Amino acid sequence: MARPRIPIGGHGEVWTSPSPVGWRARTQTRDRDGRLRIVSRQAKTKGAAKRALERALEDRADPSIAGVTPTMTLGQLGNFWLRHRETHGKVRSGEPLQPQSLAAYRTEVEVVTKALGGVRVCEVTVALLDSALGTIGKGEPYGHLEPHLDRHGDPKWRSTGQMRAVLKGMLDLAVRYGALEANPMASVARTARRRKKDVDHLTVEQAIHLRHLVRPEVQRVPGKRGPNRDLMDVIDFLLGTGCRDGEALGVRWRDLIDLGGDHPMAHVCGTLVEPRKGYVEKLFRQDLTKSGDDRTLLLPDHVAKMLQERRKASQWRSLDDPVFASRTGNWLNPSNIRTRLRNATLGAEEFGLPSDEGLSPHDLRRTVGTLIAHEVSLDAARDQLGHSDGSTTYQHYVGKRPISPDVRATLDVFFGGLPDAVPPIAHEA
Repeated sequence: MARPRIPIGGHGEVWTSPSPVGWRARTQTRDRDGRLRIVSRQAKTKGAAKRALERALEDRADPSIAGVTPTMTLGQLGNFWLRHRETHGKVRSGEPLQPQSLAAYRTEVEVVTKALGGVRVCEVTVALLDSALGTIGKGEPYGHLEPHLDRHGDPKWRSTGQMRAVLKGMLDLAVRYGALEANPMASVARTARRRKKDVDHLTVEQAIHLRHLVRPEVQRVPGKRGPNRDLMDVIDFLLGTGCRDGEALGVRWRDLIDLGGDHPMAHVCGTLVEPRKGYVEKLFRQDLTKSGDDRTLLLPDHVAKMLQERRKASQWRSLDDPVFASRTGNWLNPSNIRTRLRNATLGAEEFGLPSDEGLSPHDLRRTVGTLIAHEVSLDAARDQLGHSDGSTTYQHYVGKRPISPDVRATLDVFFGGLPDAVPPIAHEA
């Protein structure tokens, strides 16, 4: 009877024999191409040689061969899912995932691992996930996941939306590999949400106060070197376009059109990608926006004039040079701009600004979206911000009006002159 063939990813019997350095352990292993190969390791003792061989076989093991098994832990499944996503790209379109997206997934997988990493796939139930996500959503500790606290040290509500999406993707993969019959995330209750928060934005008066506050002469600290104009110019560009901070800082001189003409424009066609450990080594410009769609924006006269002055004062004028360049001609890091803006607006209530924690560039994006939606239209705000779906603009980038729009002339049609005679309404006895 023929000897059973070694399964793919497996290995045969381990042989040991004396060697010049002590002992050699070797075996045959069958790789994922179906071919048999010899793996051997040497050590001073027979046991050490066997242990060295076992470690070598573990290092050679390709988890994609076995796929997802019921005994795999969620921590292992998370790592497997990440590799699967990196290999196969986006679920719907099949397009490659950007490194920053993979880094964001990695962050959520780490949260899942801290909370549920030791749970095996076969042990995952709706009740377990309900309990875990409900507890985490309230900001309380779960497993090795630390509590989510506010600045006073009290439990703070934590959004579990991204965690739920990652868990659903992980368990969908387990279903496709036959490790689960159905995805329990389909039946998990939604975490009770707080009342929807109003969209944070600045009024026109507050935006004007902000522009005053970030001027170099206002920010200057006696006895220290004065700040440059970068923050002030970036704020003006953000208020004049509604761009994301990465898009604004990724604008090159070649992207500016007809600055001195009647229709100055900026072609928004890229964004800066910040370093992410293990995924993005250094700051670089990506030739795609976050949504993947280019847009060309007409610039207010003040912004066009500011850009002209900046070009005259800058030594970096090549078409591919950044408009907002550092002293060495490199891209300005968005995190530095965010830090400068936050520090400039901390405790700035006296200037009419609403936040005691400082503002972010995204507050300015919502400010632009709100103003355009109220004064022009929601469609205009959507196009300016570069959203494909107007509901995104409305839900997340348009604040409430303090007073409803004046539609009295429209409603007056209901109150025209009544007819002279109105026949009585007949009622049945």
